Amino acid sequence: MIHNKLIQLARYSYWDKEIGALIVDAKHLKLTVSQRKLLGLLVENLNRPVHGTLIFDEVNHSLDKEFNEKSVRNLISSLRKFAPMIKIVNIYGGYYMLRKDSMYPDLEFKDYLYEVLDQSKNAIVITNPNEYDNPIIYVNSAFSELFEYTFEDVMGKNCRFLHDDDIEQLAIDEIRKAIQERESITVNLRNYTQSGKILYNEVTISPIFDKKNGKLKYFLGVHKDVTFIKTLMRQLSSLH
Repeated sequence: MIHNKLIQLARYSYWDKEIGALIVDAKHLKLTVSQRKLLGLLVENLNRPVHGTLIFDEVNHSLDKEFNEKSVRNLISSLRKFAPMIKIVNIYGGYYMLRKDSMYPDLEFKDYLYEVLDQSKNAIVITNPNEYDNPIIYVNSAFSELFEYTFEDVMGKNCRFLHDDDIEQLAIDEIRKAIQERESITVNLRNYTQSGKILYNEVTISPIFDKKNGKLKYFLGVHKDVTFIKTLMRQLSSLH
C-alpha cells in the first residue's frame, strides 16, 4: 500500500478506492463501467469468496433482472484478459475470489489456504451464515472421502442433509442453538454417508468473525469419525 487510498493487489498493481480505478505501473487502466463495479466489489471482499449473484446485482444495480450465471462468467473472463496481473480464482458453488499477492515469502501460506485445508486428515466444511439457510461453500477431500459426496453434490446445501431422517438427536438442537448464538460447540452426531452407512461423528463448529468489524463471516466445521471407538465401547459394554 502506498497510502491510505491505494490497495495493493499485485506487484506494481493497485486499486484506488477513492476514485475506483486500477493502477498498473503508475498508469490508470481504462476499465468499462461493469469491470470497475466488479473489481470494486472483489477488492471490497479481498481474499474472501463472493457469490455470482452478488456480482450480478452489483453490476446491474437492479433486483428486477433475473440472475444470469453466463453473464457473470463472461464479465469475470473479460476482466482476467484485460488485467492478467491480478488473480481472480473460481471456487466451487459459483463463488469468485480476488487473491492478493503475498508481499513476504513467510506469508505465502495465505495463497495456499485451500491447498492446506484440502490436505487435512480431518473432514472440513465451511458454510456462509450470511446467505439463506447457511449453505456449504467449501468441503475438503477428506470430507468427500468420509461422506462419499463430491464438491458438486454438497455445494449450496445445509449440513443437515447428513442426518438423513435420523433427526431425533439432542446434539442437533445444541448445534442449532450454538449457531443462533454464534458460539463454538463440540458434539457427537449420527451422520450418514451417501450409500447410507451410519457414521458416529465428533463435530466441532466454530464461528469465524471479521476482525475489522466483528461481523460473522463463516462457520468452520471439523468432522472426526469416531465410529470405531463407539462400536468398541458398545462391544465392551455388552460383556458386562
